Amino acid sequence: MTRYAVDESRSELLATWETGYGCVAIRVASLAASIEPRQRLALAAELSGLSEALWRCYTHPASAADSLEINTEGWRREQTRNEFASVAAHIRKPSLLDSNGMLMVSYDPMEERAHRVGRCLHAAADADLTAAVVADVEAEVAAVEAAELGDLSGRSAQAVQLTRQAASPVQVAAADRILMNDPLGGEELFLELDPTSACVAAVHWLQAAADVAAEASKGAASDVLVEADDIEALPHATPTAVLELMEIGLSPTDVVTRMICDAMAIAEGEAPDIDELREKIEEAEEEAEQVRPSGAEAVGEIATIRLTTLDPLRPARGMLEDLLSGIRGCWLLYREYAVSSTDLEDTVSGDELDDEFEEAFRSEVRARAAADRYRLDLEDRK
Repeated sequence: MTRYAVDESRSELLATWETGYGCVAIRVASLAASIEPRQRLALAAELSGLSEALWRCYTHPASAADSLEINTEGWRREQTRNEFASVAAHIRKPSLLDSNGMLMVSYDPMEERAHRVGRCLHAAADADLTAAVVADVEAEVAAVEAAELGDLSGRSAQAVQLTRQAASPVQVAAADRILMNDPLGGEELFLELDPTSACVAAVHWLQAAADVAAEASKGAASDVLVEADDIEALPHATPTAVLELMEIGLSPTDVVTRMICDAMAIAEGEAPDIDELREKIEEAEEEAEQVRPSGAEAVGEIATIRLTTLDPLRPARGMLEDLLSGIRGCWLLYREYAVSSTDLEDTVSGDELDDEFEEAFRSEVRARAAADRYRLDLEDRK
């Protein structure tokens, strides 16, 4: 989202947002001396709140909700998204106190934020400032709309830092191309793409890497990362959970959106799956009973329950990091078995052998990913 700030030394209103490479700041408008400091800060705060409401339509699309029936969460999201075209009008003509001192307040958070910005501008009584703010808000709305279509250029680049409940086919295809170039990942996945969509492609490539590693180790694909953790410490919980969900037939898109939506719900104080929570509590109680003789400290460690393997504060980017670590874990296991089954020659250095194994791993993973590309449902986006 865009944060608005006041540069008091220059009497200017600024807009700033994060990208994959750092933060961008632009000048929105000059602030007249007649506008008091508190009014300036109020305008910046309300604009920041409006931006947050706009970008929530991107991170929480109606299509990701369970239902669009009237008065459901999906219906409310749809109603809010339909207000995009009216945001500028609400700013230009906000609801104000009537002759009885009453104020009409909208139930829709985005519409009300727009009215609040408009009331700040009404109090400032500066036509040039109003025109500049409206122009900037229109640019923000356009940035959200572009991000929804998978275009993260320009101002839309701030979506790189956000977690979305749905994936963009355009972005998934872009991430797939990056991983085809290097199955072990590239920084472009974090710097240029929507992380949720990048996760979808990464799940596909993790499965391919796990299949290759499983063939080398003669084990199950869902077990390779636990075994790789014995070679080098890995954050294997998330990628292992992903492989288990893939094993029961879920698509990469379904796996990613399910796990990310659950983590986002947990971040908002909800328990998305009561049955799963009940099972975790029962397991923790059984384990705690077994270690109870060891003391309260041991029981406390066992009784701690994680509601998700993801970081609820940054689920998509955290998941992407773990998935790429998982692919690397598959490479570690592949190398371990390749070394053990190879007759080492004195004339071949360890580095040269590693390079040969790594190239072989990349080639096998590319071939497996290409053979199973149907999982991504991107045949028309090659």
